Amino acid sequence: MARHDLQRPLDRLLAASAPEERRHHEPAGAPVPSRAHAARAYPEPGRFSSRRLPPGHRASRNVVVLVGRQLPLAPDPITLAERLRADAADRLALLHAADRTPGPYARFSYVACDPDRQSHELDPLADDPDFPLGGAVGAFRSVPRWIGVLPYEGQRNLERPGWSPREGDRRPRVRLERPLWLRYPAVVVVDHAEGRVFVVGVTRDHVDALSRRLLRAPAPAGRGAFAVEVADAEPTRLHLERILVAKELIARGELYQVNLARRLVVSLVRGEPLDLHRRLSAAAPSPFAACLHLDRELAVVSTSPELLLDARTRDLPEGSLFPGDDIRAFTWNVRDGRNRPDPGGDPSRKSVLNSVPWGRLLTCPIKGTRPRGEDAREDAALVRELDQDPKENAELTMIVDVERNDLGKVAAVGSVRVLHGPGVVTHRTVHHREALLGAFARPGATRHDVLSAMVPSGSVTGAPKVRAMEVIARLESARRGLYTGGLGHVAHDGSVTLAMAIRTVVLQGREGEYFTGGGIVADSDPARELEETRWKALQLEKAANRAFVGS
Repeated sequence: MARHDLQRPLDRLLAASAPEERRHHEPAGAPVPSRAHAARAYPEPGRFSSRRLPPGHRASRNVVVLVGRQLPLAPDPITLAERLRADAADRLALLHAADRTPGPYARFSYVACDPDRQSHELDPLADDPDFPLGGAVGAFRSVPRWIGVLPYEGQRNLERPGWSPREGDRRPRVRLERPLWLRYPAVVVVDHAEGRVFVVGVTRDHVDALSRRLLRAPAPAGRGAFAVEVADAEPTRLHLERILVAKELIARGELYQVNLARRLVVSLVRGEPLDLHRRLSAAAPSPFAACLHLDRELAVVSTSPELLLDARTRDLPEGSLFPGDDIRAFTWNVRDGRNRPDPGGDPSRKSVLNSVPWGRLLTCPIKGTRPRGEDAREDAALVRELDQDPKENAELTMIVDVERNDLGKVAAVGSVRVLHGPGVVTHRTVHHREALLGAFARPGATRHDVLSAMVPSGSVTGAPKVRAMEVIARLESARRGLYTGGLGHVAHDGSVTLAMAIRTVVLQGREGEYFTGGGIVADSDPARELEETRWKALQLEKAANRAFVGS
């Protein structure tokens, strides 16, 4: 039986990072360049890239062209991060495309250290006096400038310092209450498609400094002892009780769906956050894995599979939500499990999108997960069971409506579309049930407007969103902190890519927290929902402590 697989026509999304000469002179839909072409387009090892401006741009203080240098190093992001860690790098950041499933988010990983500026603004570019009005242009413009986190309650804490979710809230404060962004003047870029490593920065001096650190750093030593302990932060019966209360509120018509979570305590007994990241990414590779050292004590380790927001602001062909793809590619492909464009589709939608040439927004909520089967027959059965599960179907359907509303707050009229699904997407270790939504931002909408509308996401709050957040604040015994907020980067051209902060460990020193949860709807089985949170906690501990080659 054919596997129901969402077509992901995003393979060319990162064409925005390809050389300008090719993008300006090749028609939409042109084939991906060969390795030989790439060799001509990118600098050779040890050489700097050309500083020529792309066609149509003139030298100006309103734009910047980044400097890039290729290094003769293996394209392994974790090993590169370990080299910098061995050289006592400050506030090391790793954005790791650990999932090799073909797609736009599988191509590039980023490693950075030694930030030169910090911001607590929702939009860090509002706190960046050096950011040129026109942003960056050229081949490297989508490289991260700011890397950071947006906590679940971060926006409200900015608007009303000291705000608590309800009067008399006695829940302990969390370490991450406000947005925290770090600006990196140079970043290591790993191009997995071409097997190349670059250092990209705002000046040659910054690129030289980071290149020297990488090249002179000693090779990572053998991995030492490692152990993690995970324990409940509260009796499990409390989570069961809050599920029952949520179902009662749904029965009374106050809610359609609400996402409830429980907190676990994590102890890093032996090892470092980067070691934990290596193990979790090996066990459950995701396109948005991350290991962020936000200060000397505070670290975030995530294997998030979910795209919260991808907001691009320039160089999009008219009528397309993706560079190099047209609307006809946004269709189902159920013939096999491969992620590739289908030439069918409804071209009538093109007329709606053609009228809005300004920036593109994407979000991709996930509701429902199953492991991969031991063989093709079991795999197909798991896909079928997930796709036909009434609870998973109801939950994702409602969340799609909430996300459409979130996008609609900042989208041009008539541009919000469900581009794919809801349906099952197959990854290397799991099946997900998800939907891809897209829109064009309305003219005049800012990054702050978009981030305000999308964080926190309806995917992890509920429907109606505001009432669901009130219920979450009343029922959950711990503030969420980063959990179900966002983490990711703002690029040199002003675009934003954020992952949902789920499957995420936040460490303060060697002690930290991890939340597990799920969506509650009218036909949710409380015992099954509780068991799902237990299973997720067990997967964390098993993945972290399993035997690892080289340990």
